[in-house]
Amino acid sequence: MSYRALISDIKNQSIKNVMMVFGTETYLIDKALESLRGAVVTAFPELNYTVLEGDHLKLDQLANACETFPFGCDRKLVLVRDLYALKSSGKGEVEEGGGSSAASTELQGLLDMVANSSDSTCLVFVSYGSIDKRKKLFNEIKKRGAVYEFDRVEREEFITWVKNILNKAKKQIKPREVDYFVSSSGYLDKNSSKTLYDVENELKKLVSFMGNDTEVTMAHISAIMPKNIENDIFKLINACSERRVSDSLRVYSDLLLEGESSLGILAMLSKQIKNIISVQELYYKGYESKAIADMQRLHEFTVKLCIKYCDKIKKNKLINAFSRCVGAEMSIKSGKMSDRLAIEMLLVTMFD
Repeated sequence: MSYRALISDIKNQSIKNVMMVFGTETYLIDKALESLRGAVVTAFPELNYTVLEGDHLKLDQLANACETFPFGCDRKLVLVRDLYALKSSGKGEVEEGGGSSAASTELQGLLDMVANSSDSTCLVFVSYGSIDKRKKLFNEIKKRGAVYEFDRVEREEFITWVKNILNKAKKQIKPREVDYFVSSSGYLDKNSSKTLYDVENELKKLVSFMGNDTEVTMAHISAIMPKNIENDIFKLINACSERRVSDSLRVYSDLLLEGESSLGILAMLSKQIKNIISVQELYYKGYESKAIADMQRLHEFTVKLCIKYCDKIKKNKLINAFSRCVGAEMSIKSGKMSDRLAIEMLLVTMFD
């Protein structure tokens, strides 16, 4: 179950006595816990809300927090953060057998506490990151209560979230601009470590930069977002396809001045030409950008950029260009040519 499932359970007053909340999206975890606290702890938070750190947890400390009756409200909330017994290494390994008798006794105490959870306490285990789902404690929590996993949000939900943040700041954003922001943010990149907290900070910078302006423009986004090399690579492809040699060499030089390596630029150039070839085949078969993005595991913004070149550059020229990129890489790595000379020659002849 996800963020939406937990929020729905809170609204429907279906809050379990014991639950597990974990995942990589720390922003959503914190927001969900805020909502949970607001629903459970209706009075005297200093008495009815307890947070315990899992690394230093004492069983009697947890038992005392859970067994003490709430004051002034129906239930109390006890959070246990990053408990060792739910991790894939460390003291929690005693679950699989072995380890000290004291650790085994402590684990059994945790299992008993979950199995006999009180109606007057909401016990929540929270982990900011991954956990080991093979652990006995995890399975006991799943059996007796509820488990909510908070992974990175998907594209459509991410776009909705971005729009909502801007709407609250009284700023409007159109589809083209929101696509550009989403792509520039890097949140949806395959190996991205960004969280919604990072994107929220970028949105705050955007709102502050806009001042009294109410409509987000491409210029606003470009001014506050980290430079996206992908856009420059497409500029490079465009200049080469139109035989604008001076422009292609200028873009290449600018990228070098910004700290990009020649081999890194070449790798991105090869990647995007390969993407254009793949997108071109599917586009000619009648697929739309969103379907192509799903099939190729690309951002829709990238697919839309690729589509611009579907009619502009013939498939055979794209294939030849890709081969020339491979040839340039081999020349550099074999020492036959300097990296700069090899790439400058490639840019001049890429689509011949």
